[in-house]
Amino acid sequence: MKVERVAYQAYPCIDFLLKQRGWLLPLIALLPLIATIVAFSSGGMTFWVLAGGAVASAVMYLLLRAFIELLQVLADFILPR
Repeated sequence: MKVERVAYQAYPCIDFLLKQRGWLLPLIALLPLIATIVAFSSGGMTFWVLAGGAVASAVMYLLLRAFIELLQVLADFILPR
């Protein structure tokens, strides 16, 4: 199924999120994991904090993915073109 790309000039944030979701979603989802790796490597953190960061990244990715899909539905059916 081919997805049609439409620019939403009146809503630049929606347009940006829909166009850049390929690299933006994984980058944002990896932020908790990166933060816990930095905290773990600096010392004072246990392994469970690192595991929690991995779980938080996975959950964040799923939530962001659902948000972007809802945003796509909103943009396709409700917003004027």
